[in-house]
Amino acid sequence: MPLESLIPLLDEAREKSYIVGSFNAFNLETVRAVVSAAEEMSSPVVVAVAASHLRYTDFEALVGAAVPLCRRARVPVVLHLDHAETLDVVTRSIRAGFTSVMFDGYGLSAEEKCRQTRSVTDLAHSIGISVEAELGHITKVGVDRDQRDELLIDPSLAGDFISATGVDVVAAAIGSVHGQQAGEAQLDFARLVELREKVQCHLSLHGGSGMAETHVGQAIAAGVTKISYFTGLSRDAVDRATSLLAADPDIRLPALCDEMRQAVQEGVRRQLTLYRSVGTA
Repeated sequence: MPLESLIPLLDEAREKSYIVGSFNAFNLETVRAVVSAAEEMSSPVVVAVAASHLRYTDFEALVGAAVPLCRRARVPVVLHLDHAETLDVVTRSIRAGFTSVMFDGYGLSAEEKCRQTRSVTDLAHSIGISVEAELGHITKVGVDRDQRDELLIDPSLAGDFISATGVDVVAAAIGSVHGQQAGEAQLDFARLVELREKVQCHLSLHGGSGMAETHVGQAIAAGVTKISYFTGLSRDAVDRATSLLAADPDIRLPALCDEMRQAVQEGVRRQLTLYRSVGTA
């Protein structure tokens, strides 16, 4: 099966009232975990490679293994570049076979962010690849969390940005924070509904690990079709490793890695159930 384009999957999610889960993977085992969980649950899925995780891996080697693995999947799989901050990494990912890219642009002036995002969409759209952009800024625990409220999206500015850049998906900063514990996110759904009334493109939420289970239904009702989730999976894997090492300090590395992969896989299955996408592939 070829790698999927993101927008048709999001169109179907909008029509049938579910969310497509986007899960960060940074090595072969995490890619395997995400794809295997999606196959088990008969769900479409996004395998997202975060630009911030590239320092932990060899990009070309990872993609060389990930692309054929995703193509062999029995369900639709999108390979997505998450939170890219430079045009160089966007170009590398497109050449490598990604079918979706996100350009962050945080820290750039409004004018420069618009210009660079337009460059990304011109390149990506010319070969059928979708583009996601962040409006406002989704902060991160331990970095800029205290600026969360001042960096929320201004829905009144979204239309002009989308028209100028041509992006397909908007990651809306409505109060989630990367790295939060489950249930900690304080989300401004009124702001999200206002945004939905002003734009036609797809909406995504990042920092999904901090969302309460009840947020999912609210997000679907507000028009969200994609949620990004990673911190919860990281905790699942680390907790599994901690427990196993406490029980058996002599456990071998292959067994430990496999158990951590299984923990990630179980976490993805849990989220796909919450996102109501089970059985839709």
